[in-house]
Amino acid sequence: MGLLLCSWCYSVEAQQRGGSPSYDDERSPQVWDLDVEGNDSFSDIIIRDQIATEAVTFWDKLKFWRHGGHNLSEITIQKDVVRIRNYYNRRGFPDVQVEYRIEDGNKPWKKHVVFIINEQAPIRIGEINYEFTGDDRHREMVLDSPAFARVRRQSEFRGGERYETIKEPEVVGSYEQLLKNMGFSYAEVAVGSEVDTTRLTADLTIHCSLGPMTYFDTISVAGDSTVSDDYIIRESGLKKGQQYSINALQDAQREIFNHHLFRFATINIPDQPRDSTLNLEMQIRENSLRTVQMLAGFGTDEYLRGQVRWIHRNAFGYGHQFTSTARASFIEQTLNFDYLIPYVYNTKSSVVISPFAQHLLEDNYELYRLGVTNSFIYRYSQNMTGSVSYQFTRNSELSQQLDENLPDTTQNYDLSSIQLSGYYNQSLGRRGQEGWAIQPYIEISGFLGSSTFKFQKFSLDVRRYTPLTTTTTLATRLQAGKLFATQEDSLPNNIRYYLGGTSSIRGWGRYQLGPKRAVTDTLKNDSGEIVSDTTAFSRYIPAGGRTFFAFNLELRQDIDALINGFGLTAFLDGGQVWRKDPDIEDRPLQFSVGGGVRYNSPIGPVRLDVGYKVNPSDADLNRYRGRDFGNAWDRIGIHISVGQAF
Repeated sequence: MGLLLCSWCYSVEAQQRGGSPSYDDERSPQVWDLDVEGNDSFSDIIIRDQIATEAVTFWDKLKFWRHGGHNLSEITIQKDVVRIRNYYNRRGFPDVQVEYRIEDGNKPWKKHVVFIINEQAPIRIGEINYEFTGDDRHREMVLDSPAFARVRRQSEFRGGERYETIKEPEVVGSYEQLLKNMGFSYAEVAVGSEVDTTRLTADLTIHCSLGPMTYFDTISVAGDSTVSDDYIIRESGLKKGQQYSINALQDAQREIFNHHLFRFATINIPDQPRDSTLNLEMQIRENSLRTVQMLAGFGTDEYLRGQVRWIHRNAFGYGHQFTSTARASFIEQTLNFDYLIPYVYNTKSSVVISPFAQHLLEDNYELYRLGVTNSFIYRYSQNMTGSVSYQFTRNSELSQQLDENLPDTTQNYDLSSIQLSGYYNQSLGRRGQEGWAIQPYIEISGFLGSSTFKFQKFSLDVRRYTPLTTTTTLATRLQAGKLFATQEDSLPNNIRYYLGGTSSIRGWGRYQLGPKRAVTDTLKNDSGEIVSDTTAFSRYIPAGGRTFFAFNLELRQDIDALINGFGLTAFLDGGQVWRKDPDIEDRPLQFSVGGGVRYNSPIGPVRLDVGYKVNPSDADLNRYRGRDFGNAWDRIGIHISVGQAF
């Protein structure tokens, strides 16, 4: 075997000495790097999007075992020169010049392609005139309207700006939408231009054909439905005699689509004479009247969790919805019923009646609850929703005593409270997660004098999602809450604030950040008799508090280009819970740092996070009265769940 190996090595060496081409010499030329020079008006990313030539990406360069797929083609590069020139021509640069060069890299097959652009002077817009056809009164109404001034001010065609012919459809669309929102359903807009290539100026005329002012007349409904046509028209919010508006049609379609009963909805304008009345036609399709949903999941907080939901749409033939839901995990078991009335006094208002039963098993208490919540919900816009709720509950809470051998204390109490909440999400209706999300909450207990405890809770949750690149997002969250109560020391555990866990401050377990109580165990013999007056430390349990503050900073990096469906995160979490008022000196903010992995599965992002406690307390490390009962793992929290942390 050794002779064969030596013979093979000698053969290879002899072939190389004999002048046989190396592997690098045989490889076809690859576009290893690509640069653009002279592009003062447009970024490299924009220019690269216009051409077919692509260089090996950073992630592909890491795949040292595979570098194919980016072969150099000079014909393609020459076509790219034409593509870049056309791109500039349509954006106001008639005399642009584009060239290229190909440079050698550190290996024969590595090529560096450079596009050189000489933009030259662009064509600028000079005068802009408006011509209207139609009633003079309508013309004056349009010209004097604030909406027209706003569109004119924000238009891509403004005096002194580059004359980009490619943006003409956008300009025409903005003016047509303005006119149609003012009631002119047949409005048409065209742009005329006089270009002086010597002076590099363009004078524009925007022609607006208004047509008649139109109003909704008859509204017909097509499609199989278990509710009446009048019900569907009412849900749309459209009324006969209402002035035409394209926004009104879009809102009506959205209102029907958001209704639980309908799966599909469109509103069309059929062919008809062009006069002041406008007939509409709705096409709708309903969801299944009865649906069963089953969900299951896993997380380090609740371990296994499952949910079964039965939905009955169009209950009693009134378009209402009845839902029964059973949820269960190792911490919480809940059975609740929801009866939804989707229309109160307009399409944006609804009422939900929700009786429920709940069992909670936390480290420091066990709770049984029976109650009902009545909520009035108002959806102000697609991005903003508010609600007012009244909740009454009967509660039985068992609290862990400081000695593990003593029976739990039982506290029975009633709660009657008004709850106010709001939700604003800037990214709703957009692709991807971007912008602000704000959620305030107020609870006032003691309403109608039927509550054992009187308290007020105020909390705020503010989130911001900032795209840094096409694959990188910075997610931030701030939370704060304050509880005011007349009976400070006797407040039930369920009412207090807690921090820590998979979707809170990572590095700590569920509710484990903040004030804690030590639980001890009296020493006994095998017969259960007490053998000593001393007690042994068992564990710490959370005590909760009346004030909290928390923040999360998370950098999310998509590595889909390297490993399909995967992403990485790095985070900094921090916060604190105080028994009463904030006291940084007595109980400072605590922090954790860490990172994680995300996988975009069909059921949502599956995430694994590992957090490290930066400044844990003695209780966090299981130290009791100077003795260490912990281990090295007490500084680390491992979190597995489905869905983003926030």
